[in-house]
Amino acid sequence: MNKPEGYSKDSRPASRNSFLKELTNFSRLLLREYSLNSIFVFYPQITLVIVGLVTLPIILANLPIEDYGNLQFVLALQVVFIALTGGNITAGAKRGIAKGLDGTFLFAFLSRLRIMTAVSLLGFITSFFLYINGWQTISLLLAISSAYLLLGYLFQISYQQYFIAKKQFKQLAIWEVTSSVSMAAAITVSAYLTHNILIFAAVQFGWMTVTGWLGWLYVVRKNGLIAAYKKELTDGECVPYGRKLIPADLIVLIAYRISHYIIGPVFGYSNLAVFSVAFNLNSRIAGFMKEARPLLYSDFALLEEEKLIKAATHRLKYGIVISLAITLVFVVAGYLYISLFLPAIYQMALTYFFILALALPSILIGITLQVMLEVNFRYRELTILATVPSLIKIALIIGLGLSFGVIGICWGIAIGAWIRFAFYYLITLKRETVRQYLNRFFAREEAPKEF
Repeated sequence: MNKPEGYSKDSRPASRNSFLKELTNFSRLLLREYSLNSIFVFYPQITLVIVGLVTLPIILANLPIEDYGNLQFVLALQVVFIALTGGNITAGAKRGIAKGLDGTFLFAFLSRLRIMTAVSLLGFITSFFLYINGWQTISLLLAISSAYLLLGYLFQISYQQYFIAKKQFKQLAIWEVTSSVSMAAAITVSAYLTHNILIFAAVQFGWMTVTGWLGWLYVVRKNGLIAAYKKELTDGECVPYGRKLIPADLIVLIAYRISHYIIGPVFGYSNLAVFSVAFNLNSRIAGFMKEARPLLYSDFALLEEEKLIKAATHRLKYGIVISLAITLVFVVAGYLYISLFLPAIYQMALTYFFILALALPSILIGITLQVMLEVNFRYRELTILATVPSLIKIALIIGLGLSFGVIGICWGIAIGAWIRFAFYYLITLKRETVRQYLNRFFAREEAPKEF
């Protein structure tokens, strides 16, 4: 039989070799462009992850498993309370501060503090009703958490955002590493000496409150922010901006933590403690990956959107391979860590971790697509991506969780992450194709029907 024109028995190996060569060149390009800056970006996170991994086995070995699950449930509730306060008020203040309107710092702080006071009061009321209904440990933990929201959280998050706005990353790293390492030491000692979850939580939230106040006072005094506020050097748009985004923030954060709301009350707080180990380890890895975002901003901002889409489309396959390789390294490390260092009662976390880790490649390559939208100010697309995939994820977690238990919840989280990536892919790299399809679809729907 005659072979097709251009056919070669070595064509497929040659194609494979070409792909490997291009993948190698792309990897070298990434290392050359970002290796130096990545040291400064990742250093604080690396330090915090190492400290957390060292102290976690000691903490787990010295706290009752059910009490540790109760604390994880309260931390999940805390996320919702924080979302109600308008986190983007503080985040949005960075624009004014970066422009030299330093009074925006206190303007945003005081505006959000009023909301935080009301939300903290809601937390105390919820704690009271939980207590009288027999949930004593959770109610007391929620009371401690509510006190932290009122007295410490806003101070802690505000001074960190100021450093970011002023590009004082060295200062930020010093404060982050110092406060986090000292807190990790304090809570580990408290767990080892007392074996009491209430004391453990009080030390944790108390330490964050103290360091938050110190950082806040340092920033305010050193930079004359009170004087700037009195001179009305403020960007007032950050407050309505943050308030408008509260519903979207709430949906995203509920989707992020809904697993905890189901596992604790339905499957027990001991199961939640085990799940939270796998969940938090996976979240640390994902958070570490997301630190790559600042490295991409400046380069992406210099490219025209169409050229950026074309380059991203061409190199997506290399990004997938690299993300799979990085995920494999983290999965092996996670397996060794859980199996070698955590108490036997927490070994079921291995199964949960393996399933949750299936989402990691989608997170890493999704960062690139997210930055593409952010540098081009695609607010409408970002709003859609913040809500629609999150609602689908919530439905998956509830449905699979109630059908298959904690394993089902893990699968819901992993599948939900890939659905979110699919939305990013369609809205960024295939936007024109989606737009043309929708135009044809709606044109067909609106066309007069023939009888």
